[in-house]
Amino acid sequence: MRGTGLTEALFAASLEWAWLLEEPVLERVRLFVHEENARAGAFYRRFGFRASGRSVPMPGNPSVKELEYVYPRP
Repeated sequence: MRGTGLTEALFAASLEWAWLLEEPVLERVRLFVHEENARAGAFYRRFGFRASGRSVPMPGNPSVKELEYVYPRP
């Protein structure tokens, strides 16, 4: 079902929900993307996420990295 906009709509709704939380008040939303998943990285960048430069080892396979993406509170 690629190209229907469903993923974008769900993701936009999740960001909206995050900013509406009263407790805890969020200063940012962050997520981690497998270092070889360029498609996911591009998707999140379209929403305004930026790579923080931080990476962490992937659970279960520390030889692989997950890259942190951050979206500050608007």
